[in-house]
Amino acid sequence: MIHALSEGRSALGNEDRFGYAAGAAWVLDGATDISRAQLEGRTAAWWLVEAYQAELQNRCPFGVSEIARTFLASLSSGVRDRLEARFPAAPAPVRKALEQASAALSLVRKTTDGWSVLCLADCPVLYRNPANGRVQAIVDPGFVRFEQRSLDALQDARARAPDADYDRLLEMIRPVLEQNRQVMNLEEGYAVGGIRPPHQALVSERDLPAGVTAFAIMSDGFSRWYDLFRLGTAEDLFVRIEKSDLGEVLTELRQAERRDPLGKLFPRFKQHDDATCLYVQAADL
Repeated sequence: MIHALSEGRSALGNEDRFGYAAGAAWVLDGATDISRAQLEGRTAAWWLVEAYQAELQNRCPFGVSEIARTFLASLSSGVRDRLEARFPAAPAPVRKALEQASAALSLVRKTTDGWSVLCLADCPVLYRNPANGRVQAIVDPGFVRFEQRSLDALQDARARAPDADYDRLLEMIRPVLEQNRQVMNLEEGYAVGGIRPPHQALVSERDLPAGVTAFAIMSDGFSRWYDLFRLGTAEDLFVRIEKSDLGEVLTELRQAERRDPLGKLFPRFKQHDDATCLYVQAADL
């Protein structure tokens, strides 16, 4: 069984993508755009995830046997080529926007011994550990401190401007967001999907335990259900996903977002985020 849901909330288009092929499944989530540039009515992040989606569809399953560093380097190179072909001789603001754009990516791929998980940024992967029956989450630990830096800046801005809308808050914390973007994929920074590959020191894979039969990959806009709004635990969410309750989960999530429209109780960078979840039974890949 494979089922999925993806709902965009921006007038500029859904910046989430999901996909699967023999031996691989993934979710992409474009980062909040801070460039102010619009490329044919879309953000740079939208174009970036489009390019990543196309490259993943073309390279999986053919590239999944490569070591992670090699695969990501080849993937980002293909993405860069696609964007350069789509926007040849682009003016400086467009080039800068594309260089600054990034996307979270979680890829689950088959290995000779089972399944491995490659996480860049904040798309969590949930699975049930056959050893103890517990649902566990895999996230990128290297991204956490940068995300926390941004959230701390956001909460400070909210304290200074309690009734500011999200556009105003993002403007207030722009220097912090730009500092984070300047170190993405550098050794001292964090790994993320971009037009340059992550430094090899940032790349790591985790093997799923032997006997895992299914997993769920989601964007942080969907994982808000349990890790931000606390509408249930990760265990509760995984059970709902197994039962194909994705639509009901999304309805509950959107209701929770509307109850806190300015993010005063549950700090976040936008009231509503694109939300995507892909559930896969491993035997079907």
